[in-house]
Amino acid sequence: MIKFFRKIRQNLLNEGKTSKYFKYAIGEIILVVIGILIALQINNWNENRKLNIQEQNALNNIHRDFLKNREILEEVKTSTQLIMTSGVQILNHTGNKKIPDTEHAFNDLLNKLFNSSPYYPQNGFLDDLLSSGKLSIFKSAELRNLLSSWKPEVEILEEGFITVDKNEDILNLYILERGSWLNADQVGEYNRNVTFPISGFKIDNRDLLKALKFENLVENLVIAADNYYSSQKKSEQLLDKIVTLLESEIQKNND
Repeated sequence: MIKFFRKIRQNLLNEGKTSKYFKYAIGEIILVVIGILIALQINNWNENRKLNIQEQNALNNIHRDFLKNREILEEVKTSTQLIMTSGVQILNHTGNKKIPDTEHAFNDLLNKLFNSSPYYPQNGFLDDLLSSGKLSIFKSAELRNLLSSWKPEVEILEEGFITVDKNEDILNLYILERGSWLNADQVGEYNRNVTFPISGFKIDNRDLLKALKFENLVENLVIAADNYYSSQKKSEQLLDKIVTLLESEIQKNND
């Protein structure tokens, strides 16, 4: 093809048709430029197509992880609520208030106080994107901002759990000195490999309700659990926003 155009130009020069030669040369240049532009356009289209495929894969992976994260958070919320409700029920029986009718009923509430759960979300794919600096694969600036704020939110939840766990440990130490875990462990369904007897000491765990320190320790635990629960609800709101936006972006890419 190049030889063909070159021959035409040479014939025009030989025939002395200089003006036609220049017009033809300019036309040829224009054709070459157009060809280059078309090639670049095709290349850009291919690159954009590859990026769109990568983004769609990333959206699907993140969406799957965050749906699971929502399930996990709901389970953690449920366990935290159990601490709060059980703690308040115990506080309704402290001091001079009426004690539970049976030690069994009190032991059931006591066991439920030790129900804290850490939040371990599935962040593997998001961590990879953040560590590799590839979060920009998502076109939506809002989505990038929300995903960037997720990890700090998880750290707040970790701090909340640590506080609840510490308060449970303090309460546990108090019960170890003044109550009977053997009696408390008669209550509840646990998949243990051993069956414990009742305590050999003459003790009723309901006597714990008469101690002001026990009341204070239970209240501190309930407050810690309540703070943890508030953080969970805040994280849930962010999680819902992320899931909703992910689904919107996935749908947009599919259209």
